Amino acid sequence: MKADERFPTLRQVLFLFVLLAQTCAEREGYSIAEETESGSFVANLAKDIGLEVRELSWRKARVIFNNNKKHFQLNLQNGDLQVNEKLDREDLCGPTEPCVLQFQVLLEDPLEVYRFKLLVRDINDNSPVFPEAEMILKIMENTLPGTVFPLKNAQDLDVGINNIQNYIIYPNSHFHVLTRNGSEGRKYPELVLDKALDREEQPELRLTLIAVDGGAPPQTGTALVLIDVLDINDNAPAFVQPRYHVQMLENSPLGSLVVTVSARDLDTGINGEVFYSFFYGDEEIIRTFALNELTGEIKIIKKLDFEKIVSYEVDIKASDGAGLSGKCAVIIQVLDINDNAPELTVASIINSIPENSPEITIALFSVQDRDSGENGRMVCSIQEDVPFTLKPSVENFYKVLTEGPLDRESQDEYNITITVTDLGTPRLKTQHNITVLVSDVNDNAPAFTQTSYTLFVRENNSPALHIGGVRATDRDAGANAQVTYSLLPPQDPHLPLASLVSINADNGQLFALRALDYEALQALEFRVGATDRGSPALSSQALVRVLVLDANDNSPFVLYPLQNGSAPCTELVPRAAEPGYLVSKVVAVDGDSGQNAWLSYQLLKATEPGLFGVWAHNGEVRTARLLSERDAAKHRLLVLVKDNGEPPLSASVTLHVLLVDGFSQPYLPLPEAAAEPAQADPLTVYLVIALASVSSLFLFSVLAFIAVRLCRRGRAASLGGCSVPEGHFPGHLVDVRGSGSLSHRYQYEVCLSGGSGTTSEFKFLKSVTSKPQESVNNVEENSNFLSGFAKVSKKQKKPRKCYELNLRSLAEEKSLRTVQDLLPTERSITVFPSLPKIELGPVPGKALVVKMEAGGERLPKQRQVLIFFLLMGGALAGWESRRYSVMEETESGSFVANLAKDLGLGAEELAAREARVVSEDNEPRLQLDLQTGDLILNEKLDREEMCGPTDPCVMHFQVLLKRPLEVFRAELLVRDINDHSPEFPEREMTLKIPETSAPGTVFPLKKAQDLDVGNNNIQNYNISPKSHFHVSTRNRGDGRKYPELVLDKELDREEQAELRLTLTALDGGSPPRSGTAQVHVLVLDANDNAPEFEQTLYQVQVPENSPVGALVVKVSARDLDTGTNGEISYSLVYSSQEISTPFEINSLSGEIRLIKRLDFETISSYELDIDASDGGGLSGKCSVSIEVVDVNDNSPELTISSLTSPIPENSPEIEVALFRTRDRDSGDNGRMTCSIPDDIPFFLKPSAENFYTLVTNGALDRESQAEYNITITVTDLGTPRLKTQHNITVLVSDVNDNAPAFTQTSYTLFVRENNSPALHIGGVSATDRDAGANAQVTYSLLPPQDPHLPLASLVSINADNGQLFALRALDYEALQALEFRVGATDRGSPALSSQALVRVLVLDANDNSPFVLYPLQNGSAPCTELVPRAAEPGYLVSKVVAVDGDSGQNAWLSYQLLKATEPGLFGVWAHNGEVRTARLLSERDAAKHRLLVLVKDNGEPPLSASVTLHVLLVDGFSQPYLPLPEAAAEPAQADPLTVYLVIALASVSSLFLFSVLAFIAVRLCRRGRAASLGGCSVPEGHFPGHLVDVGGTGTLSQSYQYEVCLTGDPGSNNEFKFLKPVFPSILGQELGRKSEGNPTLHNNFGI
Repeated sequence: MKADERFPTLRQVLFLFVLLAQTCAEREGYSIAEETESGSFVANLAKDIGLEVRELSWRKARVIFNNNKKHFQLNLQNGDLQVNEKLDREDLCGPTEPCVLQFQVLLEDPLEVYRFKLLVRDINDNSPVFPEAEMILKIMENTLPGTVFPLKNAQDLDVGINNIQNYIIYPNSHFHVLTRNGSEGRKYPELVLDKALDREEQPELRLTLIAVDGGAPPQTGTALVLIDVLDINDNAPAFVQPRYHVQMLENSPLGSLVVTVSARDLDTGINGEVFYSFFYGDEEIIRTFALNELTGEIKIIKKLDFEKIVSYEVDIKASDGAGLSGKCAVIIQVLDINDNAPELTVASIINSIPENSPEITIALFSVQDRDSGENGRMVCSIQEDVPFTLKPSVENFYKVLTEGPLDRESQDEYNITITVTDLGTPRLKTQHNITVLVSDVNDNAPAFTQTSYTLFVRENNSPALHIGGVRATDRDAGANAQVTYSLLPPQDPHLPLASLVSINADNGQLFALRALDYEALQALEFRVGATDRGSPALSSQALVRVLVLDANDNSPFVLYPLQNGSAPCTELVPRAAEPGYLVSKVVAVDGDSGQNAWLSYQLLKATEPGLFGVWAHNGEVRTARLLSERDAAKHRLLVLVKDNGEPPLSASVTLHVLLVDGFSQPYLPLPEAAAEPAQADPLTVYLVIALASVSSLFLFSVLAFIAVRLCRRGRAASLGGCSVPEGHFPGHLVDVRGSGSLSHRYQYEVCLSGGSGTTSEFKFLKSVTSKPQESVNNVEENSNFLSGFAKVSKKQKKPRKCYELNLRSLAEEKSLRTVQDLLPTERSITVFPSLPKIELGPVPGKALVVKMEAGGERLPKQRQVLIFFLLMGGALAGWESRRYSVMEETESGSFVANLAKDLGLGAEELAAREARVVSEDNEPRLQLDLQTGDLILNEKLDREEMCGPTDPCVMHFQVLLKRPLEVFRAELLVRDINDHSPEFPEREMTLKIPETSAPGTVFPLKKAQDLDVGNNNIQNYNISPKSHFHVSTRNRGDGRKYPELVLDKELDREEQAELRLTLTALDGGSPPRSGTAQVHVLVLDANDNAPEFEQTLYQVQVPENSPVGALVVKVSARDLDTGTNGEISYSLVYSSQEISTPFEINSLSGEIRLIKRLDFETISSYELDIDASDGGGLSGKCSVSIEVVDVNDNSPELTISSLTSPIPENSPEIEVALFRTRDRDSGDNGRMTCSIPDDIPFFLKPSAENFYTLVTNGALDRESQAEYNITITVTDLGTPRLKTQHNITVLVSDVNDNAPAFTQTSYTLFVRENNSPALHIGGVSATDRDAGANAQVTYSLLPPQDPHLPLASLVSINADNGQLFALRALDYEALQALEFRVGATDRGSPALSSQALVRVLVLDANDNSPFVLYPLQNGSAPCTELVPRAAEPGYLVSKVVAVDGDSGQNAWLSYQLLKATEPGLFGVWAHNGEVRTARLLSERDAAKHRLLVLVKDNGEPPLSASVTLHVLLVDGFSQPYLPLPEAAAEPAQADPLTVYLVIALASVSSLFLFSVLAFIAVRLCRRGRAASLGGCSVPEGHFPGHLVDVGGTGTLSQSYQYEVCLTGDPGSNNEFKFLKPVFPSILGQELGRKSEGNPTLHNNFGI
């Protein structure tokens, strides 16, 4: 029932105390100890109530407990009350004392209730149990004795004396336990400290707490108390060593570990966490070292340099988390290693010296090594294979001098490597390369590459033709090497040399000035001169031989027969001549020579081909066959004479031959003499022999050349040479021998890289070890090797050329001269035997210089110079080092000193001797004025940049005099000025100081940095304000001053948590400079304040329906400390198990929340003790009193005692149920009202002690309602009102008081005739409102009213479901309808019945064929109908009469003429069967006709019958109606029908023919137009193309035509494609336009 609806009218019952007093009697209680065995005797209820034992049975006595449990059972035989199950007092009542159970004895007939109480006595069956097996207490080690710490109490489910009475703890060396009585009578333990704790001695204690109850014998429970002694910061960190001594190599890599300092703090937690930091660390230490603040590892972060700083002293501070600290010192000594290579400084150098000059000083240099000891001692040398030597001078100065005159042509450039090696380990060396160029002197005349030159030129050349050139080289350089060429006068004064040949004076190229004629001049010799441009000029000459080559410029000339234009010469040939008869011989000559003069003959034309022949080599004309009489007498022969030149030239000659008969025979050759010309012709033999010889010689030369080439290639491959492709640069092996210091011969594979650079580059790819005996002695034989040294054009890219070069160490310079002439270009080879790659550099001239580097082998023998101190002392004997001084920041150009005066030299002598000032660091800070001899500043000097913290700042320099060489040493002292202010490394420093620090405690501060030195450096520190601190300035061993902060007054963090001080650093300059930094002092907290609650007692009321998680109250405590000392943790103390279960407290926020639902009925109030502890172990306490407020949270409870269901209908008032109600709330929340709905025939009767009876209100009708769902509602009077509803289902049992009733009074069923037997034709249905057997209906057929009707043989009925069946086939023609009655009877007692009418209608089926009545078809002679020939169309011939036994449309008949002798002459009317003529009869019609007529009904399926009519056409039948005779003859004369038929036939035929032709024409026209318009080409085939016109009256506004093509692709399916629409109205205009707009349309589809 919803709250916003009004309550229905209820039958409410009010229980009055008066009624209760009358119906219920309070009885005395019983007592029993818990855990009593089941079946134990409690009391005799029959005796106590005052009833007989048998009365208990018939009055249905029962025992009912308030909690609905069956703790007891009542024995109805003897009236004893017995224990039904063991009772557990703790389970029944918990901590409530005494434990009383209330129960009632219920007597139902008549209703009576007796109340009793049962006291359950406690026994000591439970031991004390602590809620936790282990309790942890955190107590500060500085806690004072007498401090009390509450402990969690144990739980004992027993009560009274059996509960906990005392607590004991052991061991008790530091504590004892105090038992405290709580307000609710419980006892709680408290731990009291007896002796001070020390965490460093004992960090934890384990105690055993014992709880003892008062039972007999007593039971105990134990718990472990773990006491964690909390640390306070009472120990400062202490280093393992006060001083650490470490040595580090200066080359130690970055990140190297220097040392790990370690400090130990006996405290724990943050008090024991040690952090490391630099103490008094200056900027250099911070930049060089890194200190891990957690591990104490000191690592290098900047390279150490022994030459700059020899040792470091680092102070390390170890601080704990609370501000206490310890200190240690780390002494780091830097060990020198040989990490500085010697330094070489060239003071002067002469890069170019003339050849053939005596000893010359070419360079002056100084050396130094920044290392010390053996690492700083040096040895200086140059290589031995150069004509130079080293001479030591003073103060590590050396001179490089030539050993004697140099020859530029032997070597024009020297790469001198000066090697300075120290004596350290490992030895370091510095190499400096000096390139010395040898200037040229004209001491070499030009040299031609060849002593003689042979040039070839073909005759008839063009004028000014280049025919070759000569080349001369001059080993000199520059103008001395510039060669000029000229033609020398010829020996033959008559030779016009100047008109024949000219020479280019610059490059020696020769030119033929005019065309030469071989026939006139075959050879030409002359000399060419080459002169250089030196002073004096030198020259040389060479012979040039020019050979003129013949050209085929002369045609053959015929000597015989003469061709002079006179009468031709005729040769006579007898007709009896044999084959081969010599007719004549053509003789010709050629002015050319060689093969150009070789002539061949050929017969071009003859009068009779095949009769004569011409020999090709000698020109003989002979007969080719026997002559005959048929041959002509005169013959004309045309012979061609051709030379063998290129191109060939020719001439022709004509021979006339006359055949005669009477020619005399003496001159004819004998038959055997025909073969003799070969023997008698020596010229031919000689020519053949010469040709064969020349050919053989040529072939042999070719084969020899190929063999040589193959041999050379094979040899090169066997020697491991680089494979060289055929080209301009062949590969060769060059062996250079010498007697140098190298013990082995080295072989290198050399490749010339033809890159795109300006010069090519040799690279020795790899070394090849060769056998000692393998060599090539003659270098000149391999001169082609050097042809690969040609320059490569910038744009030309050639493949890399490879060579193999065998080099033996060169002993002396002279050993190179064997190959110097082989180098056409300027190249220098640098060879490194230990490396796979060797590079070449340019060298002037043609010298080949081989430079080798040891690379891991022993050093070659060198000219070493040892610098002795004695030599140095002797060199410096006449000079003492002078010192000058200057202030830093002095302006550039300021005067320092007059060196000329100090040296005792004049100013002119300084300039003449080229005096210079050289500093050790090569910085040009000083400048010497050679005019005055003054030493002046070249730039401003910054002392801090030059020397840093070093004092004094001294710059060493030397005065160098070249001619002669002298060196003077001097020093310049740079004095400091106060130009820098002190600067702190950080603008703000942070100090953390515990508030417990004692006055006088010292705290180190970071010092300031001042780049100045001496008095200008920092001298003092002060601080402001000075309320709590003053600063003390401390002097270190290195002279630096460091500040220390000293505490003067105790700090209190609660009063002032931080202080800001200003630290000032003052230097001693005038005026003094200062720098400041902020000191931020953070006062660290100490745990000197305990937490305090805002209230000592919190009182709270909490409704018992508060949800889980609801906030009960929030307690709050405040601690003035910070950090862990101010972090407050809340906890519950003195809590019993019941108390701790429903509440929990948030240890951080102090919120107390519910973790379990409260129940006022169980516990109405709680008292909690709250403890607030900080991180240091101090705590405060408060109490929380929680009162549980009762709410109406218990709905009424309803218990059914008895229930009767079902109940019979039509019965008077019956008791249905007995139930009891209860509400656990109190006050109005526990008062109740009980009701049921008003719309049911039931009511409630109240009984005693909240018992109710449910009774029927009268007789019930099951047919109206067979079941009642009764809702019993019990509502209390609390706010809000709660109710309990209980549903009872009451069933009404049936009585047979209703007869069966049919659903209809009559039923009409339909069945088609000819049905199958036992066909289901329908059914009847009757229902009975009763239930069970009373509602089971049986059906039967009642006897029919007509006793003659065989109903039982026609119809049957199913007795169970009323289904009707036709027992046999029905015939509509025999029986159209059937009526009978059906009865329905139930199975009640007595049985009731009813009946209904059933009408069965038989439906007709088409089961009868038509029957023809006329004409009769009885098999006798057929009936013949006579029809006059003059009958008009429509004349009635006969009428077919037929009937059908069916009814309805099954009997509808139709007639049809199936067959006739002459179709079209007669017709049958479909509906009446009349047979009539269809047209006029003619004489041509047959006299007899046979008509077959079909008669068919309209059934489904239709049935039919046929009848045959015989018709006879007669003339004499009824003649009055025949036409006159003259009228009969008129049709032949005036038969228009025939004319019309002929005309019509002709017209139709013509129209048809015209239509066909027109159709074909239109199709052809359309196809032609479609083809012209690019339409789809459709070949003749099975599927022609068509135009389909689709017209209609649909929604389209116009008809559309589509041209359709069937694509006959070889795929599985053919496909129609509508190519494009054609609009009939604009067909002519749009067709072409659309075709043009879609040019690809025509080719998209095909057949």
